[in-house]
Amino acid sequence: MSRIRIGVNLCRIDPADLHHADHAILDTLDAIAAEPPDDIELVLFGSRALAKARPELFAALESRTFPFPPSSAPVRVAAEHSWLRLAARRARLDLLHDAGGTAPGSIAVRRILTVHDLSPLERPGGIGWLRVAYHRRVVPRAVAQAQAVIVPSAFVRDRLVQILHADPASISVVPWPLPPHAEPAPIQNLRARHGIIGQIVLLPASTRPQEEHLVAVRAMRHLAARHKETTLVLIGGEGPAERQVQDAIRELHLEERVVRLGGVSEAVRSALFESAAVVVYPAVYGSFAHPVLEAMACGVPVVVADAGAAPELVADAGAVIPHGDDAQLAVEVHRVLDDPEWRRRMVASGLERARGYTPRRAAEGLLVAYRSVLAAL
Repeated sequence: MSRIRIGVNLCRIDPADLHHADHAILDTLDAIAAEPPDDIELVLFGSRALAKARPELFAALESRTFPFPPSSAPVRVAAEHSWLRLAARRARLDLLHDAGGTAPGSIAVRRILTVHDLSPLERPGGIGWLRVAYHRRVVPRAVAQAQAVIVPSAFVRDRLVQILHADPASISVVPWPLPPHAEPAPIQNLRARHGIIGQIVLLPASTRPQEEHLVAVRAMRHLAARHKETTLVLIGGEGPAERQVQDAIRELHLEERVVRLGGVSEAVRSALFESAAVVVYPAVYGSFAHPVLEAMACGVPVVVADAGAAPELVADAGAVIPHGDDAQLAVEVHRVLDDPEWRRRMVASGLERARGYTPRRAAEGLLVAYRSVLAAL
């Protein structure tokens, strides 16, 4: 029986700057390579730098690599529009999976598209104007032309239907897998260095407006009196709302109760997740809410806003509050800190949910999506 040849376009991935979506697709492909299907043969297309960064994956699957460095987005886009066209033609593909959110160039093969995030179209705050302009021009066309679209959450599926009028029957939800957990740094060193006292309330997100850091900072006003040794720790890169967040901390006199660490290493991130009493995620927009899954996998209760993909990840394994409601956020954090039985149930439910987000499960979902397209041809 001849095998169907499916190319996977990884040209957008810069191994020096891997995002959650990049880890998701690479870990999913690792799982497929570990248990290759009988009916599908994958061909990877990406940079030599990526092949060097993931040698086992590129050794296990057929691959084509472009020689120039993927250090800038324009270079990677140029590779897709020039080199990829010729390489895909020579590979004699039956289907090409564009894993980076767009379907570049005119390639004479049917396409399947992954859309990880619609922020450039809907919530562009903190995203470069060039990237926003490019995505607003090419994503709608790529979605319209694809035989099928893969998304990480029902939230992204529903937004595609609503704003781009995509056919819901053509969209498959394949959740991201949970990535490996880094070895944690010593938490006591972190506490001493940054003045973190008592129980940790962790908010892991860059300071973009949609992440709603101000809701968490204001919630600390309510928490401060009852929990005198509780620290809100903010990790993540600086975004457009950084100054506003810093101003709110000062205006509410919470300098000793809110610690802003900014971007941190994977070791520090792991230490904070493992040591947190609760993770709060008040964001009003998010395609997957990966930190929520990470928290549940670490056995940490989560409190999220009723927006974006976070509620579907949490389900009944955490608390969901009305977005923007700092008072209710404080109430739910109080409950986690004060009610051991409630905390125990949240931890157990969260661990159970997190166990389902494996690379193998994502691989099976991706293969089902491939086969559904091929069956319809």
